Amino acid sequence: MMMRFATSILCLSVLLFVFTASVTAALSPEVKEELSALTKELKTVTSLIRKKQVDEARALVQKATDRFKELKIDEGERDRTLSAFQTSLKRATGQLPVSFEQHVAPIFKDNCLGCHSGNNARADLRLDTFAAIQARNQAKPFIVPRAPARSLLYARVSTQNAQLRMPKNRPGLDVADAETIGRWILQGARYDGTDASAPIGSSMTASAEAKQKVKVKVVMADGSETVSFRKDIAPWMVNVCMNCHTGDNARNGYRLTTFEDVLTDGETGSTIVPGDPDSSYIVDLVLRQDPLKMPAGNQTRLKRSQAKLLEKWIKEGAHFDGTDPKASIRSLVPTAAELASQALASMSTEDFQQRRRAQADSFWKQVNPREESNSVETKDLIVYGNIAESRLQELADAGQAQVAVLADKYKLKGTPWRGRLIVFATKARFGYEEFNTVLRNNRRTPRGVSGHVVVTANVDTAYIAMHDVGDAASTDSLATKPLLNAMIAQAFLTRNGQSIPDWLQQGFGILECGENPDSKYLKQIPLLARSAITSISNPATLFDNGTFAPGEVDAVGYLLTRFLINRGGIAKLNQLIGQLQTSRNAGQAVQQTYGTSAADLGRVFLQSGG
Repeated sequence: MMMRFATSILCLSVLLFVFTASVTAALSPEVKEELSALTKELKTVTSLIRKKQVDEARALVQKATDRFKELKIDEGERDRTLSAFQTSLKRATGQLPVSFEQHVAPIFKDNCLGCHSGNNARADLRLDTFAAIQARNQAKPFIVPRAPARSLLYARVSTQNAQLRMPKNRPGLDVADAETIGRWILQGARYDGTDASAPIGSSMTASAEAKQKVKVKVVMADGSETVSFRKDIAPWMVNVCMNCHTGDNARNGYRLTTFEDVLTDGETGSTIVPGDPDSSYIVDLVLRQDPLKMPAGNQTRLKRSQAKLLEKWIKEGAHFDGTDPKASIRSLVPTAAELASQALASMSTEDFQQRRRAQADSFWKQVNPREESNSVETKDLIVYGNIAESRLQELADAGQAQVAVLADKYKLKGTPWRGRLIVFATKARFGYEEFNTVLRNNRRTPRGVSGHVVVTANVDTAYIAMHDVGDAASTDSLATKPLLNAMIAQAFLTRNGQSIPDWLQQGFGILECGENPDSKYLKQIPLLARSAITSISNPATLFDNGTFAPGEVDAVGYLLTRFLINRGGIAKLNQLIGQLQTSRNAGQAVQQTYGTSAADLGRVFLQSGG
């Protein structure tokens, strides 16, 4: 539920117009089923590593990692299936062997050698050869094998303290890179190159050296081809072959990450010979051998028609009809979400509105199948519920007036939500709680929360669910119309599908709810917020999504957003929003915006009492 600030901060700058975010809907049954299947596969990683089948284990982890990114699940989503998957992925990733030359050296080269190489290395710390690292570590240990927590190197690359963090005067390492260094230390900090005195990352096997010397000739498509790599070949390569043929330990040395990789020979010889399918080993594997050898194991087989298209594509010269042969071929293949987005984008305005009406009817029947409903439409809203039609009209008029206020205040042209925004209003609290139970996977409805907003990417789904609590003021709840105003403000803020922390979303709702600042409900918010923040042990987590329980977010968002405005003004808050939309890492966004670490800024907030 939402509240607002005192009158002195009600007038936000037009800069807030660019605030965009989304509240992602609960995981669909299909996504949960896919995550469960990936979790089951990840549990085999331990066994594969014990059998020395590291390539297979790495391929499984890469497959799970890539698919999770494609699903674009909201960072604040809380679901047991998701938690189990994330735990399994973290455990499986931690078990993969880390190579100094392949995995750690590139991180050092990209981030550290500007200061820590040559005879004038800062702090007398050279990281440009492993021999120099060993010599420095013997004189003054900064790497303790199998103990990253006691290793100064790991402490410096993983700390949130900007004054101690390395690289100095630069954004910190990506979390994944810092964790790679930590895993390398945990596994013994071993060197796997051939010459410790050579520049780091330069040691490679003879086969890798030979492969590196081969220059791949890419011939761009000229329009005369009858088979398209992008449309006919890349989709099944991504979905069938990349499970095994990607990453640093691709099976048989044959990678399919980029188009140039596709044309590069594997360890078994000439995989693809442009113009000559008879000499192309891949054609033998997927079309001519009996039994067929690829794809390996019990994976989905290629259709014969797909294999024949591959043969014809090679015969026509294996031309490339993409834009960048060095880019991942995965980028050529639309994901299911992208295909759905394209389908939505192609719909007419009238068709999209019909789709939204059908969606409103479908959701209501799922949640309250035995309750009759009425509906009222305005320019931007579909108000739907089991309350009297006259009351629905009253809420519809109030909601449309709020949309007009926001659009005028933040200079929005056109409708905020394609197809309109659905507002579900229930006469009983139980009816509202069912929206969390049915549509949001049994999500608990905290006491005092009487409404929520769900706006997904592409505005595929856009609705408010709320309990019509009445128009009387209360110490426990906003009245219905201020509550509706606040949630419409949240939906207005989140209309473009970007993601920002829930406390900031609801802080905006507080600003725009239209409630009297002297109301009993708003006056008790600071007490609720202070009760929640006293339990915070790590100040940096104040800015993270999901730190606070749903019943605490509104109150904390009130104080935290007010603190940020008082500290840097609206312009800084606007900059923070922009950083959050690009990095999706609250700590880095705070550092970039306010020039101090999230931990230090959070500490100041806690000391100020909000």
